[in-house]
Amino acid sequence: MSCPNRQVLYKISSKQSPPRRDTGREDEDGGCVRVSHRPGRAPPVNETLLLILCVGCAGVISGLTGFAFALIASGTLLSIRTPIEATALVLVCSILSQVISILRLRTWPPRGTAFAMILPGLVGAPIGIHLLHDLDPRFIKVAIGGFLMLYSGGVALLRADYRVGFGNRWSDGAIGFLGGVLGGIAGLSGALPTAWSLVRGWEPRTQRAVYQSFTLVMQVWALTILVYLDPLPPELLGDLALALPVVLVSVLAGLSMFARIDQRRFRTLVLALLAAIGLTTTALALPGLLQS
Repeated sequence: MSCPNRQVLYKISSKQSPPRRDTGREDEDGGCVRVSHRPGRAPPVNETLLLILCVGCAGVISGLTGFAFALIASGTLLSIRTPIEATALVLVCSILSQVISILRLRTWPPRGTAFAMILPGLVGAPIGIHLLHDLDPRFIKVAIGGFLMLYSGGVALLRADYRVGFGNRWSDGAIGFLGGVLGGIAGLSGALPTAWSLVRGWEPRTQRAVYQSFTLVMQVWALTILVYLDPLPPELLGDLALALPVVLVSVLAGLSMFARIDQRRFRTLVLALLAAIGLTTTALALPGLLQS
């Protein structure tokens, strides 16, 4: 769901060199001394298993709910791949998951709503990037994490058929703009559109069509920036060859589960996942914010 624009900028600014592959050299006794292809990382077999499990779990959740692929996959992939490679891998896999879901469900967002959210989102993203110079992204993450936890708890207390009385293109556009800003600052572009869709009175398929189309555009935009500003490592092709089939199968599995749940359970599931994302985001950002 969400386009990790903040992560993209961090990786771009890191300017890390491409990861090195395994090499070997002979020691004085003629034996082979193994040199790690990525310093400080697990052996390739463990990395492969982690990658498969990571994108598989993210794919199932994304297929079931329509969002959260990047948030679930980023942490693990950043621990076994360089920042640029991990970000590109997350973006490509997440874009694939969104495309599969949108095509499989065959439900398109209302045209007016989609444009009302996406266009302001594209405007808001550069503003969020510019604000990075003046704002601490950890503070933003703690704030939005706290908001998501409170919002999820509050909406859970409302009737399942509750809808806001001011839902229109202007309010949709405001949510899209704020989503773009948050994407530029902290990589959380899809959080607000997903939360907003729960109180707009749409049925689950329309909800997914709205926030998935928004997230898809934001992630394509982020990937375009990454490719333009930084050369992608050649090792990415091997990871994609391994990950994309796993994403395909796992997203389809998630979609099959989505077809078996009713609107009430879908609403509960999305609220629980939003609360979990809020808690995780706050927990990861708060220690660094307190130490600064």
